[in-house]
Amino acid sequence: MTFSNTTSRRTAPRRPALPLAALSLATLLAACGGGGGGSSSTASGFSSGPISGLGSIIVNGVRYEDGSATVIDDDGSSVSRSSDDPLKLGVVVDVVGRINDDGLNGTASRFEIRTELKGPVEAKNSLSDTLTVLGTPVRVTATTVYEGVAGFSALVAGGNGNVVEVHGLPDASGTLVATRIELESATVSAFGGDYRVRGSVTGLSGTVPAQSFNVGAVRVSTDSATRINGSLSDNARVSVRLNKTPVAGVYTATRVQLKARGFGRDDAFNRAEIEGLITAFTSRESFEVNGYPVSTSSSTNFEDGQTGVVLGARVEVEGSVVNGVLQARKVELDRFDDGDEGDDRDGDDRDDAPFEFKGVATAVTGQGGEGTFTVRGQSIAYNSRTVFRDGLSAATFANANIEVDAVINSGSGSASRFLAVRIERND
Repeated sequence: MTFSNTTSRRTAPRRPALPLAALSLATLLAACGGGGGGSSSTASGFSSGPISGLGSIIVNGVRYEDGSATVIDDDGSSVSRSSDDPLKLGVVVDVVGRINDDGLNGTASRFEIRTELKGPVEAKNSLSDTLTVLGTPVRVTATTVYEGVAGFSALVAGGNGNVVEVHGLPDASGTLVATRIELESATVSAFGGDYRVRGSVTGLSGTVPAQSFNVGAVRVSTDSATRINGSLSDNARVSVRLNKTPVAGVYTATRVQLKARGFGRDDAFNRAEIEGLITAFTSRESFEVNGYPVSTSSSTNFEDGQTGVVLGARVEVEGSVVNGVLQARKVELDRFDDGDEGDDRDGDDRDDAPFEFKGVATAVTGQGGEGTFTVRGQSIAYNSRTVFRDGLSAATFANANIEVDAVINSGSGSASRFLAVRIERND
């Protein structure tokens, strides 16, 4: 099974958080519907990355049929999708499932959501496109998805400012590259939930139940009411829920969930792909992407050359996992963070459009070749450069079942978050 962790249509793999990693490989494969190499038409595999499309959940370019999949939140609990579906654009997920031989379609058995931060916007720097949330630098890019707020410029920082939830990819320096920013509350005072931080434990002191430690820039304490699913140690990977009101600069943890780091030593997947940032780098033959070990060889295809494969680079790595290490068949640089919005709109390569939607076009408006429409609850604009295919046109695609490749809409003051690059019939 191949997973491609790009924001367009591809194939990719990735690592499990604790609930996934805690399962044996045999259990994972059984959950995927089989073991070993799978059948002649599908293979078992593992993927992780931001959701880039709706109408089937698209992760790393693979369309996952998701009707029977279990969804696990960052606390390790199963969550319902009936009211507010947590599988949204830009949400970073780990996926276990089966992938067809075409590498583009599959069936998910399990999604696990990775939430990196939830907290107040403490500072904002428009020159560097960064926020500070719970002391963590957050960098926004051309493909960051926003919900509940128009965009970076509309976020309110400091004092009684916004509270946001951030999904993204951490880099080696501690900066989080945001794939999704969702407004949780317009003000700190109106927010009634817990804050959240994810990272590694450092500076652990004290004894159970009264311990204290750092996660990034946040100082955390535990008490007898804190729920912990294991024993804490320095360098342990954790997701922590925090009481929103610190005492003398220290946040009390209401829950600490220990997470796995990298693949399990015995993990093996026929096809796997990771999209993320190179978080540790020994050489181009040995590095880590989001904490997952990667090994390359003379047979690895460096699609964009080897020069850009450096610490901090955003890459897509495709291969197979053997003894807990991703043996790379292909390494590709991900260019979307650089603001590439797909100028080659007449091309057949979907890599120039990072988002995809499948569904019926409703609420179509427009004149003079420009307008808006809705698919899967998303407002999408089209213009004179949008390519219509399969006999569709701006005058005829209303109520058609379509497939849309889109980019973030950077039009000033536009209410539509996305701009269609291509519109074609959904087979």
